[in-house]
Amino acid sequence: MTSLLVHPGETRPIHYLAYNPTPDAMTGQAVPSVSPGAAAAYFKKMACFCFEQQTLKGGEHKEMALQFYVDPALPPEINTITLSYTLFDISTAQVKKP
Repeated sequence: MTSLLVHPGETRPIHYLAYNPTPDAMTGQAVPSVSPGAAAAYFKKMACFCFEQQTLKGGEHKEMALQFYVDPALPPEINTITLSYTLFDISTAQVKKP
């Protein structure tokens, strides 16, 4: 886990590291979680790897970019925001056609 000090209104670029430990390629979709829930309305993602599906080759390490800012209207009682991602393997997901 990494900590980052961010002042409301400040734009910050960061990177997450993903690793596919299998020998096979996989495609994933990252889903974010912001805690506490009340902070989610003030956490703004300007660019995020979670906006698109990500493909990793077998054994590949990949840096995935995120650029965000925290709205200056963040209530003063919220002084810590935790951002996490779950990467779901959608390699075998089937899309239903209408």
